[in-house]
This record gives sequence, structure tokens and C-alpha cells, in this order.
Amino acid sequence: MATKFSDLPNNTNAKWWKDPGMRVGFVHIITLYTAVYSLGYDGSLLNGLQALTEWNHDFGTPTGTKLGLIAASYYLPKIPLTFVIAWMVDRYGRKIGLYMGALFMFAGALLGGFCHSVSQLVGSRVLLGVGTAAAQVTAAALVPELAHPRIRHYAGGFLNTTYYIGSIFAAWLTFAMVYYPGTSSWSWRVPTLVQGFGPLLLGLGAYFIPQSPRWLVKKGRADEAHKILATYHANGKMDDELVLLEMREIRASVELEKAAESASWLAWFHTKGNLRRFFVIIILGTATQWVGNGVVQYYLVPVLKTVGVTRPAQTTGVNGGLAIWNWFISMSGASLVERFGRRPLFLTSIIGMFCSFVMILGLAGGYNTNHHESTGVAMIPFIFIFMGFYSLALTPLPMLYVPEICPLALRAKAAALLLLAQNCAQSFNQFANPVALSAISWRYYAVYVAVDAIYIGLFWFMIRETKGLTTEEAAVVYDPDHVKEANMAAEKKMHEEAQKVAHAEHEDKKAAFEEEFKA
Repeated sequence: MATKFSDLPNNTNAKWWKDPGMRVGFVHIITLYTAVYSLGYDGSLLNGLQALTEWNHDFGTPTGTKLGLIAASYYLPKIPLTFVIAWMVDRYGRKIGLYMGALFMFAGALLGGFCHSVSQLVGSRVLLGVGTAAAQVTAAALVPELAHPRIRHYAGGFLNTTYYIGSIFAAWLTFAMVYYPGTSSWSWRVPTLVQGFGPLLLGLGAYFIPQSPRWLVKKGRADEAHKILATYHANGKMDDELVLLEMREIRASVELEKAAESASWLAWFHTKGNLRRFFVIIILGTATQWVGNGVVQYYLVPVLKTVGVTRPAQTTGVNGGLAIWNWFISMSGASLVERFGRRPLFLTSIIGMFCSFVMILGLAGGYNTNHHESTGVAMIPFIFIFMGFYSLALTPLPMLYVPEICPLALRAKAAALLLLAQNCAQSFNQFANPVALSAISWRYYAVYVAVDAIYIGLFWFMIRETKGLTTEEAAVVYDPDHVKEANMAAEKKMHEEAQKVAHAEHEDKKAAFEEEFKA
């Protein structure tokens, strides 16, 4: 039976917040969280800006295709760049992705805050998109690689919940700007410029974040990796049993990956296990955008208009309340991930979204038939219920689940593939959603009811459990054949080593007997 990290003595305090090494490691992880915080800030910011009178005045009240272009410009550059970023952080290390992400995001916030035309606004969002792509890919790969095994599932699970911290901040800042005195464009410029706060923290904090131990081992710098693991996982004790286990597992996984030549993007199609992983990542990436949340998160203002909620204070207030609700539920989901497991949370989430969207469709249709205000207002609680089920699993789990089910050589590529699937799905949404809402209004919700039903089947048959496993153990749950072959090879090697030892002992005894006989 394989040794588990929980079975080994470890030079750390039982409570991580009382342990010096784990506390510093936690600060590094919080710094990495700002990558996702920045994404959430933008998601809520665009919703809030659409409700501001001065923003609509300065940019000609964009709707339909024009609004879709402004929104999609954030995601379109991410599609080709995910491949470049994954290659870059695999070749040159994770930290270069953090510096690149912080620089581009900060530049995008400055340009957006001082822009005067739609073209400049689109340009700023392109810069922001490039920056968040680099930061997200890097953070998703680096968080599980740096986290202590004892808190790895929490560290990975809480990563995406910081989306809603950014969302809350942006939502309530734009709500406050509704009451900004006068008719100044600073009502939308201030929250746009504040968007640069997250990348500034990320850029400064990246200097102190250590390099990935797994990447260092892969590059032949095992001593550096050993020192980092000892520093943050055992308070500097180099011969700590947990640290030694981590080093053995990392070395073993690196050797297996080198033997399998798994560093290529084509490696997704080399084994049945990798092919399963590929489809699971695509399913999760598209699900995070195509279950109906794209309509609510980016087009809340036109959605609320379909049921008669139109005043700026109302729409920004709902936006702000929704952000707080989503954050609370996503934190709960991240806390429950190791208790209930990944698969039960995923299934609860998608089934709950399907049921609540059926109610949203029915209430929207009812309002547009009888125009009763109470029917329209009743849709708002179901928007909260729907987003609650979404935030339970699809916010905290993908960034945890995807890196942990992949071997080291594919880990950064897996994060990039997840981001690629999300951005392709989101880019389609940004063009299709505003056009469809303008053309067929509430009837468009029926599409998402059907899509959610399809995802229920996909989740049921494709998602496997990784509860209670270390990084290296979780990386092989989709590789039962590969694991069996690796175990057989390991047993064969151990048998050969035992035979060599036995033969050497026999020769030694024989030589000793001959010496004694001669004497």
C-alpha cells in the first residue's frame, strides 16, 4: 500500500496559522489569488458600468453587437495566447507568467480609466485579457504545487472564490457611483482605474513567491526544490519524512513523464487517460460559461429589463447583492470539497442550476404574458438561487480539479486548456447573448435549460473522484491502466534489485568461505 502524507510525522504545527512556514506559504497563495480577483472585478465592473448614465452617454449606450464586441474583446486575445503562455511558464518557470500578467493588467486598467472612445476601451480590455490569461494559467498551476498537502485542497478550492471578492468590490463601487454628484465621467473612470489595484499587488508579491518545486526538479534543480519544500512544508527540516515523500513522488512523476514524452500538446491524445482528461477539461471549461451564468454575470441589466426592473439603483443593487451571495456560496463549496468530494458537488450544482433555470424561464414568460410586476420581481430570487448552485461547484472546483488530475508535464497545459475552453465559450457568449436577448428576449432562456440538461449527463458519466488524495495520487485517477503498468514495472524493478542484492550477498559469502578455507 502506498504511503500517505497523513501517516508521516511532519515538522509543522497541527494548526497551520500557528506554524511559521505554513503561514508564509499561505501569504504566497493569497498573493496568487489576486489573479482571479482581477477577473471577477472585470466581470462585475462591466455589469455596473452599463447601469451608469455617464458611461452610456460617453460610449453611445452600446447594445447588441457593439456591446458584445466590448465584452468579447476581453476574451478573444486569450484564445491564441493560452498556448504561448503555457509553453512560456513550462520553459522559463511559473514566475514569468505572474510578472507578465501584472504588467498587462495594470496597463489595461490605466488605458481604460483614461480612454475617450470605444476603440480605446476595446484596446484596454484586450490588454486586461492578455494579463489575466497569463496570471490565471500561472496561478492555477502554481497554487497546488506550492501548497502544503494538508491544505492543498482548500488552497485550490478557494482560488476561484476570490473571483467574487473582486466582483463584490466592483459591484458596490459602481453602485456608489450612481450617486456621484454632477454629470462627470469620473463616475465610471474611478472604478475602472481601481481595477489596477489587484495587478499591482500581484506584481509586487510575485518577487517573494518561490519557484515551483516540481518545475525545478524537472529542470534538474532538485536541491533548490528540496530546500523550498523543507522551508514551507517543514520549517527548514531537510530530512522531514513528509518532505522526503514529496521529493520521491515528484522525482517519480518526472521520470515517468520523461519516459512517456508527455510534454507535447499532442500528449493529450497519446493515452486513454490523457484523452479522458482532455474531454473532462473541455466539459468543465465550457460548463463554467454555457450553463446560463454568462447571461446573468455580464448582461444582468438587459436580463432585468425583460421583467421590468430598469432603474440604475435597482440594477446595481441587485448586482452588488448577487456578488456577495455568490462569494458566500463559493466559500461554502470550497470548504465542503474534502468532506463531500468533487463529484457530489459537481452533480448537485448542475442539477440545481437546471431546476432553477426552468423557474426563471417560466417566470420571465409569465411576466411577458400578464405584465404583473410581482411575477417579474419573483424572478430575482431564482436568479440568486441559480447563481448559488453555480457558485457551489463551478466557481471553486475547476481550478482545483483540473490541475490535480493531470501529471506535472501537462499541469500548466491543463490550466491553459481550461482557460482556452472558457474563453472560446465566453467569446461566443459575448457576441450571441446580447444579440439573442435583443431579438427573442426571455425565450432565449430555453436554450440554457436544454444545455443544462446535457451537462447533467456529461457530469454524471465523466467526472471521477479525487477526494483525500495527494497531488501525485490524484494525477493518476484517469489512468488506471497506466497505474497498473507502472506498479508492475516498479515490482519488476524491485524484484531485480532484490535478486542483485541476493546475488551480491551470495558472492560475498562465497568469497569469505574461500578465504576462510585457504586460511
